[in-house]
Amino acid sequence: MTTVPESLMSASSRGRPSHRLLAFAEPRLRFAHEQVLDDPKDGLLLFGPPEKPVGLQYGVIGTPTGIRQFEAWAKKVRAAIPADAGVKSSVLYPGFEAVFRHDWSVTPRVKLTIDEDVLSQTVKLIDPYQRVFDTVDLFAEPIKRWVSEEDAKVALWFVVIPEAVWKLCRPQSTVSAEDAVQPVVNLKHADALRRANEPEFFEDANQAAEKHLYENHFHNQLKAKLLGAEAVTQIVRQTTLAPTEYLNRFGQPIRKLQDDATIAWNLTTGIYYKAGAKPWTLADIRDGVCYIGLVFKKTNNPADGNEACCGAQMFLHTGEGIVFKGAVGAWGSGRIGEFHLSAEKASDIVERCIAAYKSWHGKPPSELFIHGRTGFNREEIVGFLAAAPEGTAVTGIQIRRPNDLKLFRDGRRAVMRGVALEIDSRNAFLWTSGYVPKLLTYPGREVPTPLRVKIVFGDTKLTQVLADIMALTKVNFNTCIYGDGLPVTLRFADDIGEILTAIPEVSSKPLPFRHYI
Repeated sequence: MTTVPESLMSASSRGRPSHRLLAFAEPRLRFAHEQVLDDPKDGLLLFGPPEKPVGLQYGVIGTPTGIRQFEAWAKKVRAAIPADAGVKSSVLYPGFEAVFRHDWSVTPRVKLTIDEDVLSQTVKLIDPYQRVFDTVDLFAEPIKRWVSEEDAKVALWFVVIPEAVWKLCRPQSTVSAEDAVQPVVNLKHADALRRANEPEFFEDANQAAEKHLYENHFHNQLKAKLLGAEAVTQIVRQTTLAPTEYLNRFGQPIRKLQDDATIAWNLTTGIYYKAGAKPWTLADIRDGVCYIGLVFKKTNNPADGNEACCGAQMFLHTGEGIVFKGAVGAWGSGRIGEFHLSAEKASDIVERCIAAYKSWHGKPPSELFIHGRTGFNREEIVGFLAAAPEGTAVTGIQIRRPNDLKLFRDGRRAVMRGVALEIDSRNAFLWTSGYVPKLLTYPGREVPTPLRVKIVFGDTKLTQVLADIMALTKVNFNTCIYGDGLPVTLRFADDIGEILTAIPEVSSKPLPFRHYI
């Protein structure tokens, strides 16, 4: 039985639901030899990916222990990894070359070693901003030097980090008093921000203060610092590569991980994409379509609480993605998490995206969809439409997850993925997570929560908008899952926003999406 809350019923329905349920077929994917299936694992096993990277040479940076563990893992994924009989969703991983039809070297082309003793002291600095800044530089500076000075190039860098980096180089992390290491200059955050804006006589204190302008998050700061070098990275924890080397007092791994086969599927799919080739593409989305996901993130400017950085993620139906850094400005609306651009800046983002599309296809897109978590105000809509050339239809869509509606099959079982509840011609709830017949299960733990989809402006039919969103849940190339809960236009929005504001000056050059994930 399906229950619809009274808040979703029209006043004229007199107790009868005025909405209808829709069902969308699972979007199909295209693999090598133009073969089409809906499951990425099946498609890769049977046919392989539709394109190959120029090369799959890679580098690795880490401690001697981390590099040893990585090389053992690299050798492991060259061979078959059996499915875990105790995990229903586990699927045999037949080996990298069998999955991707591409050579996989078990030996990195480049190995850069981090001194374990130096790293151990750096991650214990009591000042969290200096701790993260200096730890990131231990990894970022050797990569930047190699990229700029050496002839041997790689497509991808593996950054192998010990558990201490993951635990101590995130916001709110603290070092215990007995382990704490005092920096040369120790500043309170407020004092550091004042000094960074008004440098004083002592240079070492000014340098320590400047580090407080950087986000104290290892992942985001490393990615941001390497954008200028255009170095693509895959950050991986040592406990992921060698879980049995890190046991608790009961003799069990200290982390609860997915089974080995699933980890191999997910990591190697991300590796293949980051090396420059798509493991699959969408089969049925229309040609000439372009999608933009808007990203907003408040900056670390203490003088202006409304200041935010705007960015745009642009995606094509083939899966190509590129990230544009937009302007920094007072985009805050006064409501928490809601931002709005000026007409000029809204127009600039669309112009840049259309120019990039034309550079790939020789002509502007016929349809442009703008996805955002917040709605679009009149000024933004005017800017978006003004930048679109004749012949390009623009549609603005708000996508959020309000968590105020639950549906069940038979009153207790999870609703099927692909079900939508149409409210009217411009509003609907869409279940991108739910029971999947192909998997014979619902791959989740909590009751599936739908996306609330609203067409803010534009004339595209609601059913087409919903079908496109479903398709965009199939191109998260950072993993190898049947379907994601969010379209790729919004899946990494928060992470990209964090990277764009992680350091004071991020390279504004548009870069492929793989640099950010």
